[in-house]
Amino acid sequence: MIIAMKILETIRNPSQDQLEFIISYGDRAIVPEIPRLYKLAKKAGREDLIMLLQSIWEKYGRPSPFECPKCGFRAVMPDYVCYVCGNIVSEKYVREKLGFDEKFKEYIKNASVAELNDVMNIGFVLLSEVDVRSPRYRVEASRHIYYPIHLLQSDIEKILEEIRGRKQEY
Repeated sequence: MIIAMKILETIRNPSQDQLEFIISYGDRAIVPEIPRLYKLAKKAGREDLIMLLQSIWEKYGRPSPFECPKCGFRAVMPDYVCYVCGNIVSEKYVREKLGFDEKFKEYIKNASVAELNDVMNIGFVLLSEVDVRSPRYRVEASRHIYYPIHLLQSDIEKILEEIRGRKQEY
């Protein structure tokens, strides 16, 4: 691991053998360099090394709950940018991959009226692979990655419908 990191630090464009050595023996130390190593392996046409990088990312990185459609790494961060290849995914893509509609229905059913009003005023919610939460929820310590999802007019209408339904119950 130490030798692999020294090679990575000192050689800007490693040879095929050096690249293979770095990726094979770099272990968790290469995680911050995965974007650079991915580009080098892609340029060299080394799918085997890309697969190894994916394995290292899954084990030691912060894998996202879905794959980047461009590079295949589960590395899409909350800013919708893939950590590995820099591809930007759309909010629509994130909504679909994480099943926003179903989770949002559950969220509005369980949230208080005050929280629903607050979310409408803020204009977005946080979505993970397990749930939807208010942006006021602290997610720093969470094991899950939360993505900001801006409320569409249809989402706001669902919230308003839920609030009206609760008022009729009283």
